[in-house]
Amino acid sequence: MKLNKELAAAAKAKGICKEWYDRLQHTEDKHALMQMFLKGIDFCISEEYPAPRFFRPFDGIRQQYGIFRDELIQAENSKYVAAFGKCEGTAKYTDYEIGQVFVKHESKLTITASGNSFVMVDVFDNADIEITAENDAKVCVNKYGGNVTTSEHGNAVIKVIHKQSKTYQYGKG
Repeated sequence: MKLNKELAAAAKAKGICKEWYDRLQHTEDKHALMQMFLKGIDFCISEEYPAPRFFRPFDGIRQQYGIFRDELIQAENSKYVAAFGKCEGTAKYTDYEIGQVFVKHESKLTITASGNSFVMVDVFDNADIEITAENDAKVCVNKYGGNVTTSEHGNAVIKVIHKQSKTYQYGKG
């Protein structure tokens, strides 16, 4: 069975909507699948999809999109950083850069924002993040779980929003 068909079958078992199921079935390009993963990351995080074994066929490609599983992360000004499993590392944002960071499972990430950067962070499970913001940087954290340590310097602002659920609340239809 082709990888996209396996991914589609697994997503269907998790309750994916018909539109995305059909798209998955007909998307064979690995880069397009990574883009779909990021666009539908709310479903992926909430449903623990895909299973860890599905990350391996994308080694070398998914890192280009900021998607990591059980590995060292050294990201700088990346539009996305998604850490799954037991990742460890850093994500740095400078100047006027904008980033979106997702930290899940047992991952540990140090996030630094400086200049006028803006970073959105979603943290889940038992993840551990340490955030430092400097200058005029802004960081907004949606805390669904995990541990968050913050340090602000200058006019920087870090806002932590404690969510009342373990993950996203969304409709599957």
